[in-house]
Amino acid sequence: MRARLLITFGVLAIAGAAVLSSLRPVPLGAQASEGGAATPRLPWGDPDLQGIWSPGYYLTPMERPDKFQGREFLSDEEVAQLESQANAAPGRNARLERGTTADVEGAYNDAFTGRGKKVVRTKRSSLIIDPKDGKIPPLTPEAEKRSEESRLARRLATPAELVQELESGNRKATPYPVDVTMGGKTDNPEDRPADRCSGVTLPFMGTSGSYSRFVQTPGLITIYHEDGHRGGIYRHIPLDNRPHLPSHIRQWRGHSVGRWEGDTLVVDTTNFTNRTDFQGSRDGLHLIERYTRKGPDFIEYRVTIDDPATFTAPWTFELPLSKADEKANQIFEAACHEGNYAMTTILAGARVLEKQGRSR
Repeated sequence: MRARLLITFGVLAIAGAAVLSSLRPVPLGAQASEGGAATPRLPWGDPDLQGIWSPGYYLTPMERPDKFQGREFLSDEEVAQLESQANAAPGRNARLERGTTADVEGAYNDAFTGRGKKVVRTKRSSLIIDPKDGKIPPLTPEAEKRSEESRLARRLATPAELVQELESGNRKATPYPVDVTMGGKTDNPEDRPADRCSGVTLPFMGTSGSYSRFVQTPGLITIYHEDGHRGGIYRHIPLDNRPHLPSHIRQWRGHSVGRWEGDTLVVDTTNFTNRTDFQGSRDGLHLIERYTRKGPDFIEYRVTIDDPATFTAPWTFELPLSKADEKANQIFEAACHEGNYAMTTILAGARVLEKQGRSR
């Protein structure tokens, strides 16, 4: 089970001070945002992005479904139909049969995890806006080779297949005989991202149901990204035109620097490690994020992914962020429980040994 803990008091104090500062009069010359309202600004003149923002649990896919080929936006009727179907579907409430080796795996219902039931507020048919076909560009030959190697290394096995292998004697019973959720490679615990609490899913704001807190000071913006059972991270993004770290210095979630282009915050992130994996992109990943406040409760978030070693062309997706209710001024950490999914295969192996009259 996931524990829910309040974010550190120090960050809350900084956020509170920054919010109080933002209550000062908006300087003259503030630019108009969506609906003709002036873009809120901080005392030093930067657009105000502070607060807790989230994409919510969204239904819109990353890539455009073939049935909407050539159509960037959906009609109101199509949106209503898709949302009605999503609400009627049982989702995770269709629990797996209890008493099977999959019981642990199927123990999370909709109340525990949440799922997308609404199309994004812009009514786009896909998150990808470039290329115009709404599809991720083809992989390079080098990336195709990496993808095949990864697929072979992480062969998917169901609990039933695992038990069959163990009972036939083809697989030796070990504490981690196979990963039924992420594939078959389990020699290294770091190869189990859903099990290992490996951090926020890239590209930062893009995960359904995640929340992030923005705190601004002159020349710096700090973002705390909370991504459910994957954990959370802090990003301290300088806005003083400093260069990236030297290329030999690599960080788990890259090195970010920012700048303002008009009313848009542009965040450039490179220097990822070879443990990075976003749609097949690894240490060559280059993210360019753009945050533009379009209204009182709306930030337009656009991300360009550029990795010539992985994709035959750069590509961009867009996701609307909505402002969360901040009356309680809270953002929660959903602490990860390492080894949670491994419990399924540990128990499966133990049951086989019991049937054979053996014990570890």
